[in-house]
Amino acid sequence: MTAVPRTVRINNPVPGLDEDPDDFVGYELLVDFIRRRALPDLGGDIVEIGAYKGRGTAKLASLAQEYGRTVYAVDLFDPTKDTTISHSGVSACEVYEAFLNGRSMLDAYLESTGGFRNIVTIRDDSTRVVFAQNQQFFFGFIDGCHQEAYVEHDFRLIWPHLVSGGVLGLHDYRYHDWPEVTRAARKLMRQFAEEIAEAYEIEGKYGILSLLLVKR
Repeated sequence: MTAVPRTVRINNPVPGLDEDPDDFVGYELLVDFIRRRALPDLGGDIVEIGAYKGRGTAKLASLAQEYGRTVYAVDLFDPTKDTTISHSGVSACEVYEAFLNGRSMLDAYLESTGGFRNIVTIRDDSTRVVFAQNQQFFFGFIDGCHQEAYVEHDFRLIWPHLVSGGVLGLHDYRYHDWPEVTRAARKLMRQFAEEIAEAYEIEGKYGILSLLLVKR
């Protein structure tokens, strides 16, 4: 049996990480990781499940634009649909709505991404999304519904389309509020151990980790 790859912690803060209050991930770190590993040279596009206000989507699109690539953003843009209950007893939809402060999530997303022509917005539940057989991605990021079944589904949706050497990230890894994300991630790491070359943890905004898995 192939052992699960050892997870390496990366602590490499980049300038501007805390300057965008609507970026809850720290997309500058993801962009920096993509550049350092020259992932666009592998071919393919970028996919993101869970776009929220679109601040991160815009940052990924800016990078993709340099290489003539596309970002596929999947989201229902309806905060009431994520009913995951956090460790503290608060639902995900309550968290989203608190930060939206009465504003439409879709309106916020469109404002953030309106200047880009290389974004394909898929306004649907990720469980109903199917990518073309020949679609390839060099980077994928999962930060949609925080339920274990959704995390597993979203991984299985993207992974077959990920090129060799490509990277798939999962936000909220080992974050106490969303334990289902961690359970799903660890299960997937065991199940796909033979296909995972490396695993990294990157500490983003508010000390929350993203798990990045490199495909063999």
